[in-house]
Amino acid sequence: MSNQNPPPGNYPPPGNYPSPGEYPQQGGYQQQPTAPKNTVGTVALVLAILGVLFSWTIVGGILLGLIAIVLGFVGRSRYKKRTATNGTVSLFAIILGFVAAALSIVLVVVGVGLFNAVGGQDFTDCISNAGSDTAAQQQCADEFQQNVENQYDDSTPN
Repeated sequence: MSNQNPPPGNYPPPGNYPSPGEYPQQGGYQQQPTAPKNTVGTVALVLAILGVLFSWTIVGGILLGLIAIVLGFVGRSRYKKRTATNGTVSLFAIILGFVAAALSIVLVVVGVGLFNAVGGQDFTDCISNAGSDTAAQQQCADEFQQNVENQYDDSTPN
């Protein structure tokens, strides 16, 4: 019999093999980093800016502001979970969303107050009584306009 030696190499001693699951991972499979999910924060900021710009309307200020607040909190949540990188953008969206909603509410309250101060309730009652009669509706509008002009006319003599 010939004495056969194993081929040269770095082998572990007999009986000292790793158990299944302990083998080193081969092939270099690594999880690829995922792109940050910044879309919600960015959309929230855009809606908040539009809410501030259109705060003179109920839809613009209140609705867009509230949507921006909700989306801003979703964006902040993603930032805290480290799936998004634009936490500051989401925070600005929340702040601007509150500003848009508050500004819109103030403008609506002031507008309704001014409308009532110049006889707005009389105008709405007149229009309601006019029904579908366009001539009566026009007379209501003319009376309301005259009322406003009389109230804010600075050319009256002292």
